[in-house]
Amino acid sequence: MTRRDVFTKAMEMFAEGSEEREVMAKAIAQLDKKSSKPTKAQLENEGYKAQIVEYLGTEPQTAREIAEGVGLSTNKVAALLRAIEGIEKIPGEKSKDAPKYRKAE
Repeated sequence: MTRRDVFTKAMEMFAEGSEEREVMAKAIAQLDKKSSKPTKAQLENEGYKAQIVEYLGTEPQTAREIAEGVGLSTNKVAALLRAIEGIEKIPGEKSKDAPKYRKAE
């Protein structure tokens, strides 16, 4: 349950036009405003995603190889690869092998 859900349910308990209901409506509006714009980290990640997509080719590469190519940490690249649409994950041949990634065809 989110804070927005809590405020919405609480609003239903108060009469139309009451001061409590107005406070709840204002809190919901602030939550909507806060969540409407991306954070600084989200904006940075969009740039990193573009770099990764540009770097990737049709030849499968591990997250480590991609990280070295774009200058980011392996963990950061692996997380971003999961978030990028149009990236194909190829499992390693053995269970210990790292998965490889490439642009989906």
